[in-house]
Amino acid sequence: MLVHLPVNPPVFPPRRFGSRGSSMLELAMMLTVAVPLLLGVAGVGLQLGRTLSATQATRDVSHMYALGADFSLPGAKNIAATLSRDFTLTSSGNAVMILSRIVKVYQADCTANSLKTCPNLNQAVFAQRIVIGNASLFNSYFGTPPASYVDTSGNIKPTDYLQQSSLVANGFNAVLALQDNQSARLVEGYFSMPELNLLGGTSGGGAYYARMLF
Repeated sequence: MLVHLPVNPPVFPPRRFGSRGSSMLELAMMLTVAVPLLLGVAGVGLQLGRTLSATQATRDVSHMYALGADFSLPGAKNIAATLSRDFTLTSSGNAVMILSRIVKVYQADCTANSLKTCPNLNQAVFAQRIVIGNASLFNSYFGTPPASYVDTSGNIKPTDYLQQSSLVANGFNAVLALQDNQSARLVEGYFSMPELNLLGGTSGGGAYYARMLF
């Protein structure tokens, strides 16, 4: 005897209407988080690379300056520009380095220059100032010697820095307290990086400051 069993139709899961739209919505929500995150990572990486380059350039110039390199000469300035390869160290470029020799005025200086009064006694003063690059970008945190006291080699005469209050390096004693007959060589580097603002901005307004002291 043949028995005919009932044939049940295949059971398919109910079709979920709008699943494609839900997936696109989820993707959009994920991208709103992922894209800023990726841009942030890229921005941090770019900033790190640029700041490391700027710091290294400032350090290299500082070492040379401390060893007696004369950066008032075109050849030495060209070396500084080469060391700052990621920046344009010219009068219209995107970086500047400010080189200063700072001395502490003590009584023997005043006596040697036959000064009856020595207004800058015990003060840290500028004895040399050389600027390489775009001077309009930045002024030294310690002050700017008036150009009338600075010769073509960047030097300032003792009779001027012993007496003129405008040649005092403001706040330098808080950074380094020089003793009598001591001097220091300071290099300040300022590097414009406006492209970093496109990735969220920086606390320095798209610029980086580095300082080396010997």
